Amino acid sequence: MLPRLGASSGRRPNKPQLLPSLGQMPFTDVQKQILDMRARQVATFPPWIHPALSSDANAPADASPFSISTAASGNLAQPFVPYPLPGQGPVQVISYTVERSKIALIRFLAVCHFGGNDPSGSGQVIWRVLRNGGGLRGLSNLIATFGTFAAPKLLTVPIIAIENDTILVTAEVPAKFPNGVVVPPLSAGAGTAATFDGFTYPISEAHEPRPGSY
Repeated sequence: MLPRLGASSGRRPNKPQLLPSLGQMPFTDVQKQILDMRARQVATFPPWIHPALSSDANAPADASPFSISTAASGNLAQPFVPYPLPGQGPVQVISYTVERSKIALIRFLAVCHFGGNDPSGSGQVIWRVLRNGGGLRGLSNLIATFGTFAAPKLLTVPIIAIENDTILVTAEVPAKFPNGVVVPPLSAGAGTAATFDGFTYPISEAHEPRPGSY
């Protein structure tokens, strides 16, 4: 007796189905065929970002490096972004929008405090790194500074952004500490700043080509 179509012959295990519950869905056979075909296309499509770009290796020779930092205001008494009053809401520390037709990889990041009485670890200041308004995992609720201007920290996983994406850092002073105690304002003259260091690359070159398609 011949085995049914798709059954294992014992030589190799069956591959898991891409849409295992497709047969029970209330679709026509034509619709199921289309969904199955699209699932196969997604499963076999090459990665969007070339692995060489997302590693911690040096940027490609034809990449465009950038280093962006909080611009000084020209006021020597307060050259960096002042902290808001407790409960007032976040202030923007730095913002970077990826130019059209480019992909950006931010490999080094610094979020710093300037002035006396560093609030790191106290819960007095919360810094957030956001992409298009959404928090980035591990960087969306910082209660301590991250690197320094002289030595930005190398990110284990680079921040990847595509054309028109906006990466920004905000700082806020909550109205109360976690234990309910009212947060006092930070000392006069204290401020915060941030830096982004990385490179941009054309989107058309960032896609990993299929073997033999050169």
